[in-house]
Amino acid sequence: MKTEVLKKVLTDILGSLIAQDKTIDNNTRPDDNHNVVKIEDTEEMLVIKRVCHDFAKALTERNYESLDGRAEYHLYTVDHLIKLVKNNDEENTIKILTDNKIKSKYEDCEFLSITLSENQEEAEVVYNVKTCVISAEDKYFKELNKKNNKKNRIVRGTPFSTAYTLLIKKEKGTWKVDNFEASEENIKME
Repeated sequence: MKTEVLKKVLTDILGSLIAQDKTIDNNTRPDDNHNVVKIEDTEEMLVIKRVCHDFAKALTERNYESLDGRAEYHLYTVDHLIKLVKNNDEENTIKILTDNKIKSKYEDCEFLSITLSENQEEAEVVYNVKTCVISAEDKYFKELNKKNNKKNRIVRGTPFSTAYTLLIKKEKGTWKVDNFEASEENIKME
């Protein structure tokens, strides 16, 4: 049983390797005089941001006509992949996208915090991911707006942000997503 799950996970990883080409700007913050200053990121922080950026893009850049229900699988730890395979994640993702005829695109992300563990082998990353749904069934927008809790309604072409919290860890020297949560209560109109 474990061997079959591992074979499926490895097949999914190999089938999901994609090249990424976007760069991420450093964080900025106001100094004491309220001027915006660049925060110098360490090489490790830049790698963490790259993984988080790639993850957000893979999750939000979707098109029901050209499906890849495992676009982000190469960014997960093996333990998390095993959970996803056992829970039929790929099939469930494809079903949601096709049933709702979703076409969405990644727009941007803003990092709010990155907390490294003492041994620098794990990190918690909180960031806002801006997405735009290009098209979908009306029932999808109704569900999305239930979660929105705002007076403004999300409609086709309206960019909105969702707060993501990722737990990432080093697996054989490479940063991988071990768990994530998208905070549906924090969907914001742009």
